[in-house]
Amino acid sequence: MLLAALALITTYAPNPAMAVLQRTLGKRAIEFTLLEGPRGEEGVDRYTLEATNGKVTVTGSTPVAQCRGVYAYLREACHCQINWSGSNLKLPDKFPEYPKKTVDSPVVLHHYYNVCTFGYTTVWWDWKRWEKEIDWMAFHGINMPLAMNGQEKVWQTVFKQFGESDEAIKKHFAGPAFLPWHRMGNLNSHGGPLPQSWIDGQAELQKKILKRERELGMKPVVPGFSGFVPVDFDKVHPDVKLQSPVAWGGFDATKFVDARNPMFVRIGKAFVQAYTKEFGTDHYYLCDTFNEQDPQYPEATKLSDLSAAGKAVYESIKQGDPEGIWVMQGWLFYNSRKYWQEPEVEALVKNVPENKMIILDLATNEFQVYKEHASVRRTGWIYNTLHNYGQNTSLQGKLQSLADTAAAALADPKKGNLMGMGLTMEGIDQNPVVYELMTDAMWTSNRIDIDKWLDDYVKSRYGEETKEVKAAWQILLHEIYTNTDYWYHASWRMRPNPKGTTASPFNVDEVGKAVRLLLTASTKLKDNALYQRDLVDVTKTWLGGLAERDLGRLLASQGNDPALFNKNKGHFFALLQDIDRVMATRSEHRLSTWIADARAWGKGEAERNLMEMNARMQVTVWGGPELFDYANKEWAGLVDDFIAPRWEQYFGGKADLPKWELAWAHQTTPIKESKPEDPVAVAKQMAGRYS
Repeated sequence: MLLAALALITTYAPNPAMAVLQRTLGKRAIEFTLLEGPRGEEGVDRYTLEATNGKVTVTGSTPVAQCRGVYAYLREACHCQINWSGSNLKLPDKFPEYPKKTVDSPVVLHHYYNVCTFGYTTVWWDWKRWEKEIDWMAFHGINMPLAMNGQEKVWQTVFKQFGESDEAIKKHFAGPAFLPWHRMGNLNSHGGPLPQSWIDGQAELQKKILKRERELGMKPVVPGFSGFVPVDFDKVHPDVKLQSPVAWGGFDATKFVDARNPMFVRIGKAFVQAYTKEFGTDHYYLCDTFNEQDPQYPEATKLSDLSAAGKAVYESIKQGDPEGIWVMQGWLFYNSRKYWQEPEVEALVKNVPENKMIILDLATNEFQVYKEHASVRRTGWIYNTLHNYGQNTSLQGKLQSLADTAAAALADPKKGNLMGMGLTMEGIDQNPVVYELMTDAMWTSNRIDIDKWLDDYVKSRYGEETKEVKAAWQILLHEIYTNTDYWYHASWRMRPNPKGTTASPFNVDEVGKAVRLLLTASTKLKDNALYQRDLVDVTKTWLGGLAERDLGRLLASQGNDPALFNKNKGHFFALLQDIDRVMATRSEHRLSTWIADARAWGKGEAERNLMEMNARMQVTVWGGPELFDYANKEWAGLVDDFIAPRWEQYFGGKADLPKWELAWAHQTTPIKESKPEDPVAVAKQMAGRYS
């Protein structure tokens, strides 16, 4: 069951966990003693922590386990928290006493990332931001992250080996913001051409990422080959038959090498060997077959064709790396469950040897694939929480349900070969409460009581808890964090639809009350970055709910009473302007930040403009006829420069909104965005104005 994972343990650099502490805690890190310790039963990570007389000792089976132990102490004893948008690290003068405690993870592997995260969130990150993220992973106990950067450098080498021209390869690659879907074989070229400076820069970045992750004892999952090739590959190799699964997202169908052709394994072997030469390996290879693209095999031969596909993928890994393990996102078994019945799933995986494949059950919190398919239970799988789509910034997530579903899977006597737990959100830096909860769930077999857990969470987030703040979070728990509609998009943020609005999944007035309760602590907490972030997020959620109400009134009055319509219109657009102001108070909520980070990757004006086009397209039109507004957000600038003007276009009688949107995405004129202000002061203004 766990032998495959344990076989991949490697050595790591001296004191890598202490380096994480020093980057995070500064001089106070020296007050921690970190020791290497044994693993728990069945080889799981274990940490032991104790504090006496102001001295904190943490023993861990890996550097990640040591970091997790330190973080448990910081949260539980010091009421601190480390997060994407800032940290609360107001440490006491003397570290508090803490009785000796040993914690074993219930699983060996702690997985992190969705392929899409590398488009919706991390696409423009530099090493400074990645270093911060890897530290976050360590503190939260992650030991199996996806590592998708830099692979295009290897694909260039491999495709050239197989006779493809530089021009054909250039046409093959998508632009930076759309590479995840290119890598899964969903699309070609979109947002391209991909500059060589990007390819080279990402390869160098990947080397730094992998080096740091490996030092900490993490086992990164790197790419493999699932058959996807340039569209003209059969012209270079006329003896190779190419196949096309169902076209994806309105894009042209892509091309895959027939799994029965020896060329499939030859390409895959060459890629694994070239990748290992460039980046090294930890023997985990992600190969996603038929992602949201049902195979087009004849019914009479379907099962044998699927069997051949699975065999070819594994053989391509094995021949490139005899220790290789095939990792696959199991999203297709949920998303296309009408196609993937038990015979189809069994056919795909049956030729893979025991302990040589891990299926990431990508959204176990929504649909338990492992319960549907004995072949998944037998092969080996990882429980994952897929909480977010498109890095949508809405506050949502049913906390108790998320925790209970994970605990139930761990306790399920029919869970089969459950090898790990993970997070597979499409985008991060949203709803941090969900990710603190689910990383905690990776370290306990017990049911988490959310009422008790939430009290501790708020204390660690702010360093203290008043009765008003506690009351605010109880409102958020009952109004926001009981929501299972992860696909909810407020109508005011979407392309105008005359049919009306979508009801908010929360009581708008109650969320407004939560804003006012949070503001009671503003004097004490105004300089706390996590308090500021929460105040902004709750305020924009409240104002967004009010905007949805106003939009409903506005659409209802359209074509009736002109005076009432103009009054409603003025109120709606004023509210959008205020939402933009609220969002501009945080750099991570500004479109200008996203665009600046994108342009920083360009060498020369033409490349910088290409990067900006990618950045603008992804959060608006995306591409094709189906995905517009999929990754839409409430960001400052996006509201003021795109969402509000789009409504102006609509109410002004402009019919061709897709054309207007595309023109906006292709321009590089400075965006209209509210100036940064103090978040507490702006939230107080909104509370006074709209209460």
